[in-house]
Amino acid sequence: MAQNIRIKRGTKAELATYGALQAGEMGFCTDTKEVYIGDGSSNSMVGRALSGPEASRPAAASVGRLYYVTSGTNNGYLYFDDGSAWRRVNAQTLSDLTGSIDNIADGATYAKVLKADISSGHVNKVSDGTNTKTAAEIKTHIDDAAKHRVINDTGTAITDLWSAQKIKNEIELAKHNIEPQASVKDQNLTAPPGSPAEGDRYIIPAGATGAWSGKTNQIAEYQSAAWIFYVPVTGWTAYVDDESKIYSWNGSAWVRTGGALQTITAGNGLTGGGQADTVTLTVGAGNGITVGSTAVAAKPGKGIVVNSTGIEANIDADSIVYDSSNGNRLMVSTIDGGTF
Repeated sequence: MAQNIRIKRGTKAELATYGALQAGEMGFCTDTKEVYIGDGSSNSMVGRALSGPEASRPAAASVGRLYYVTSGTNNGYLYFDDGSAWRRVNAQTLSDLTGSIDNIADGATYAKVLKADISSGHVNKVSDGTNTKTAAEIKTHIDDAAKHRVINDTGTAITDLWSAQKIKNEIELAKHNIEPQASVKDQNLTAPPGSPAEGDRYIIPAGATGAWSGKTNQIAEYQSAAWIFYVPVTGWTAYVDDESKIYSWNGSAWVRTGGALQTITAGNGLTGGGQADTVTLTVGAGNGITVGSTAVAAKPGKGIVVNSTGIEANIDADSIVYDSSNGNRLMVSTIDGGTF
């Protein structure tokens, strides 16, 4: 006949009331499934078999107990009873970790970080193997303008450092004062050409249409399938290809090089000048001389004689001598003012 061997048993509260088990005596808590063994003065938990759904886990109260969750949200986790709460003792993802990591695997070696070199979870020192500096020391070094020039796009001092973009922008602005000095193909087209070549340039006249509308006197340059416009500044000069002439902007108009009118004056009756290829001189009427569209006429008198041979001057043989034998020169003879 089979025999059943049963050890002392009861609830955990009953065990607490009972007190210490005999030396070597075992006791089983029927409610917590804990196994204790006594030494005559106290009881020590020597094992238990706790597992099941998380909802079935007993309240934390006995240090050393383990509970394995077999189903539900935390399935597969093992918990440890610290006397006041159940603590998870195995982690499945990085999000389960808390605290600081002081070693990181790269697959072969480990990088060690001293606890003293970590502040609020961040490494606060950097070393190249020889020199070790704190983040504060590195920042102080970087910010030291005496050691390193700091980028300052708004600065103009000789020690200011501009970014690459700022330099590019300044070059483009400078080109606006340099490029207009190059030639233009024409200055009389009112409509943009249909098939301009890259870099073609034109001075835009009044009444321009299309993309040039409203850009009178500006220089248009074709770049990357679009027209770029330059507003002229006094002194800009451009060679006009189709005219083989140079024009300058005088502040209000493009004029032939020289700017001001080339005026010729000679007394009250002779004027002329300008900036055209030919200069026209106009002889004004006066003192007996009349200028027509194709001829000059002189009124007889005051030593002027008009006859069939043209205009002749009456020479006083006493005071002015006409020397036909000596290059047809007029010579002043002896002039005597006489007496009163």
